[in-house]
Amino acid sequence: MPSQVEYKQTRRFMNIWVYMALGSVGIVILAGIASIFFVKPLASKTLQARDGEPARLPPITLKPQAIGALRVDAAARIPSNRWLTYEVQIRDQQDKVLAAGLKQAWHETGVWREEGQTGTWKEDDLDAGLDVSTKKAEKVTVMVEVLDYVTTSQQDIDEPVTFTIKVNQGIIDTRYLWPGFWGGLLMAGLTCLFSKSAGATVIDKSIGDSDLGERVTVGGENTLIKVIVKSVSDETSPSTLKCQLMIRDGNGDQLFNASEVMPLKFSRDEDGDITTVRGQATFYLVLAKPSSYGFYVEITPDAPVDSTRLIVKQGAVTLGSVKVAQIGFT
Repeated sequence: MPSQVEYKQTRRFMNIWVYMALGSVGIVILAGIASIFFVKPLASKTLQARDGEPARLPPITLKPQAIGALRVDAAARIPSNRWLTYEVQIRDQQDKVLAAGLKQAWHETGVWREEGQTGTWKEDDLDAGLDVSTKKAEKVTVMVEVLDYVTTSQQDIDEPVTFTIKVNQGIIDTRYLWPGFWGGLLMAGLTCLFSKSAGATVIDKSIGDSDLGERVTVGGENTLIKVIVKSVSDETSPSTLKCQLMIRDGNGDQLFNASEVMPLKFSRDEDGDITTVRGQATFYLVLAKPSSYGFYVEITPDAPVDSTRLIVKQGAVTLGSVKVAQIGFT
């Protein structure tokens, strides 16, 4: 007696963890974009300082913000082959240090020689940054002090150093967003791989022919069955093959009979000759009643087919909406 078969396009068996991981990546991206709109420039000035004569910006009035912190960026400008130690300070109205950061800066150049070739190199590390959060409105002063200024041969230099100082409020340190971004992408990738291989493999059978079959106990209303048919054929293959899947119950009665077009992928060598021809067809099923079922596959035309492989997975998941044949539902 033929069984009732109903086809449904459904997301019922979709792995939502993939989209949750991608959603977390989207939230991180939105946070990074939103951080731009919280920034408020407070000062930008070029000053000179020397040992014993620190440079100060005019007092800046801070206002408390729910998101973001005060950011001071200092960039020194020194000639090549010199080392500099300087400190960036933020002081309150009583000249008390609220925050301070020490920077070992340097600027070096040179010539390299190797195997008869020469060239020049240049390296530097001159920038410093300081973050501080405030919970009340207050005036602060930003100060830069030179502590040590020498040549690479350790000779003291008594010259002023030029600094470019920028002060912004509402800065969000986006460096901490990168782990979330890459971690979310990694989780999305891993869950995609898991989704493709998810499920218990109950049949994995190969034969050097165009048709094969195997019987196994599977089924259940909430269990997705994924049937994968793979073929290997020769160079006389057409562009597509036809894959027929039949399912029979324990009495041998046919419950399901459907076909899919199997597109073929032709691999060629360096001379352009066909080496392998592979194809794959996939069926998604739900068998309402757990029982013993026979899965039978036939590929046509059969002349070019060298081998056929049948894989049946129980408890599969999908990455999106798929067409599912529901068999045996009343």
